[in-house]
Amino acid sequence: MRPSKSRFVTACQQLLALGAVLAVLAPAVEVLSLDVVTAPGEAAPGTAVAPGRPTLEARESVPTAEPAPTARVETAPVEPVVTEAPLDEPVEPVEPADEGADGIEDGSGDSAVQSAPEPVEGYGAVGVTWSAESDLEESDIAVRVRTRDGAGWSDWSELEYHDEHAPDPGTPEAEGSRPGTELLLVGEVDEVQAEAVTAEGVSVPADLSMAVIEPGESRGTEVEAPAIDTATLPADELPETSVPSSEGDLALQAGTVTSKPKIYSRAQWGANERMRSGSPSYYEVHAGFVHHTVNANNYSRSDVPGILRSIYAYHTQTRGWSDVGYNFLVDRFGRIWEGRAGGVGRPVVGAHTAGYNDYAFAMSAIGNFELVQPSAAMLDAYGKLMAWKLSLHGIDASDSSQRVGSRTFPAINGHRDAGSTACPGRYLYARLGQIRNLADGYQAGWSGRSRETDLVASGHPDLVVRRKSDQAAFVLPTGGFLRFTSGRGAGRGYDKYDTVVVSPDLTGDGEADLFVRNENGTAGTRPGTSGRGYATAIRATDAFRGLDQITAVGDLNGNGHNDLVARDPRTGTLHLFRGRGNGAFRRAELATGWNAYDLTIATGDLDGDGRDDLLTRSGDRLWLHAGTDSVRLKPAVAVNGRHWADWDTITGFGDYDGDGKADLFVRSRATKDSYVYGGRGNGRFRKHWLGPFGRVQKLGQLSGGQVLGSKQPDLVGVKDDRLVVVRHAGTKHTLARVSLGNALAGADQVLNVGDWDRDGRGDLLSRRDGQMRLHRGLGGGDFAAPAAIGGGWAGVRLLEAVGDVTGDGRPDLMGQPSGKAMRIYPGRGTKGFFKSYVARSSIGASRQLGIGLWDDDGSPDNAFRVGDRLVWYRGNGPGGLTGGSSSLVSPDLAPYDWLVSVGDVDGNGRQDLVARKGSQLWLLPGSRKGFKQPRFLAGGYRGYDLVG
Repeated sequence: MRPSKSRFVTACQQLLALGAVLAVLAPAVEVLSLDVVTAPGEAAPGTAVAPGRPTLEARESVPTAEPAPTARVETAPVEPVVTEAPLDEPVEPVEPADEGADGIEDGSGDSAVQSAPEPVEGYGAVGVTWSAESDLEESDIAVRVRTRDGAGWSDWSELEYHDEHAPDPGTPEAEGSRPGTELLLVGEVDEVQAEAVTAEGVSVPADLSMAVIEPGESRGTEVEAPAIDTATLPADELPETSVPSSEGDLALQAGTVTSKPKIYSRAQWGANERMRSGSPSYYEVHAGFVHHTVNANNYSRSDVPGILRSIYAYHTQTRGWSDVGYNFLVDRFGRIWEGRAGGVGRPVVGAHTAGYNDYAFAMSAIGNFELVQPSAAMLDAYGKLMAWKLSLHGIDASDSSQRVGSRTFPAINGHRDAGSTACPGRYLYARLGQIRNLADGYQAGWSGRSRETDLVASGHPDLVVRRKSDQAAFVLPTGGFLRFTSGRGAGRGYDKYDTVVVSPDLTGDGEADLFVRNENGTAGTRPGTSGRGYATAIRATDAFRGLDQITAVGDLNGNGHNDLVARDPRTGTLHLFRGRGNGAFRRAELATGWNAYDLTIATGDLDGDGRDDLLTRSGDRLWLHAGTDSVRLKPAVAVNGRHWADWDTITGFGDYDGDGKADLFVRSRATKDSYVYGGRGNGRFRKHWLGPFGRVQKLGQLSGGQVLGSKQPDLVGVKDDRLVVVRHAGTKHTLARVSLGNALAGADQVLNVGDWDRDGRGDLLSRRDGQMRLHRGLGGGDFAAPAAIGGGWAGVRLLEAVGDVTGDGRPDLMGQPSGKAMRIYPGRGTKGFFKSYVARSSIGASRQLGIGLWDDDGSPDNAFRVGDRLVWYRGNGPGGLTGGSSSLVSPDLAPYDWLVSVGDVDGNGRQDLVARKGSQLWLLPGSRKGFKQPRFLAGGYRGYDLVG
């Protein structure tokens, strides 16, 4: 910086410092800076109005009470009056107010111009602008004003200039705008005069002009409550509070949503809508900025509408902006006022924080908080507004890392965080932490924002399908997806055993036990201890020495006690060790010729005859040896499939998939991934395995059984010297289907929308002949008869249930009318829909998929199937969709004709997709970057034509 410029900046800073010192040290002295004059006969709360200029005590008095529930507002638009006067009279720069201060010493090398005194009629405000061709930094120019009333001319007072307070560079709004100072309210005065001083070597800007603004003559006022109740947005009436049912009216159970502030509308401050130009533009909201208007502090409640009109006129008529720069304004009484038009719930692009307007909103505090503290009511209003507005767009108010344009900011910031400016004043800026804490406290989280699809109250997502042949519809509930939890240690010292086998109760105490044999051939039973491990071995025996393929087989001979089998590899004889119920056994010959098999497998009752069976493996074939309730087995029968040699482990003894039939658990010899073969109950297995599963890759001597007391079999194995138990999570791929009869007959689309009517139960929407019909859930998969809730849907493509996009606690839809832009259709419960609005330009895709809170920002996101890939569009709350350039990682989608978003099926916290290939349904599990390789979900769905 050049020395003269440095001297100039120093002078300005010292003038500000001087004002602050005087404000603190001289409370009885008349205020040096200009301030608003309270309207005749009206005092600010808790203040006494003295003749002439207000005293410092009056100016610094701020209310701390709750915001007033009403305000005196305008009943009709008011026309502000703007008068322009040039600054074209060269003068010597004025001396600093305190000659002892190091200011602009004598004006040497600096340029200064003044305006002629300009008369002021009514309640005035003043600002200075200049041509956009003059490229001035904030340190290049200082602008001051003074006023004259009956007591003579006031002292000069500085107008603030911040080049970051403007539309974003390069936008249409910026092209026609003029740089200039902040607006200063001067109140009831006779004349006003402005002076501009430039730093050494900086020319006076062209077209320097003072704007004197009068807020206009009111055409009538009324005392009213805030016109905008954000709890009803985007409605024009209150939503229903009950819905009819066979049991009388049911109280609605709204999802937990952030409390919603009430806002005074533009009409209430008398905005003349003809003064703004163009239509509002929308983009994204990722953060909120705190500003101040840098004008008066000692205003009354009734002054506020006029102050807002002055700001509006200055921004539009003098600065050349399309509208008020701020999205919201708040007065010192805690009342929130609508600023820029376009909808308080929408991401309206403002002109408040240059470079970041597309990605943020702003509320400006009316006053100069470089001089005074903000009131408690104002801070509380900031907390409520920030909490609500950020929640609409899925932003956590306490988030410290939001991407806002090219930089990263906290969710709530001061203007100075984005540029070299004092805004929002040191006292308000110092309260940002309090505002963030208030906003965080008022935010209630994202309950209900993601798409909910649980229709049978299972706690897991559900699918709805329709059979083509007879139009019969069904709910297909998922059950949390079959999975196993992390292994846990159940004891040490197991490296001394060459055989460890889980068995149903061998000791008569009802607990699953562990049969073990040490390297010397001595065997015994270690009793189970209610899932806490196993006791010391009992009933030591040498009867198992030299035998292999030792397997727990349940009650094979039907005597009420569980048994074991083992093979003598020297003779090929299979021996039955009949349990005695006390950990001891009696030995008997069961079968011969067992040398043909390399594996003996316990299964339980595999063929459904009530008797426990055995399986054996020979090469790549599997053989069933059915039990007979005696010491013999039926002749071997081949089991379907020819790939059984691929597994290094095959174990059973339980119903892994939850369908009531005995299954097999297998582990790949090559990859160590594990799978479940679902039994059919007739001695055969389903064609498609379930899995893969992890957790057991490194376990030796793996076997299955009901170890931890649940109905589902757990897995037990040995790692080093530790016994490890891997618990079955108690989940299933799918549950039993629920019939919906012909409820979807004639429909061309079904949407699993979640709790549409807010009664605590999942609902469906279906489209038939262009009409949208609501199927109210009654619980347990039952639904009321469909009721029409709106027409005109025939031409809407890509229609999808997308969760609560608008943040009002209700599910919404999104779709694309033929040849038009994507639109959001806000849900309105049993009354249908609120007015739709554009979410973004049209999207070329074959399917939309609501993928919930994909990027964890609190606003539901969407994926679109474009050919055989998925494109991610980020949700931005009421603003609709952004992005679209990011492809989500996914398998090749070409084989699948169905692709539907169903929710988090596998319980990992990510939304999943369900796809159909032929007759099979496959789960595409969600991951951080997209969707993993498909996992089999269910079969038998070739003849179905509708899914949702």
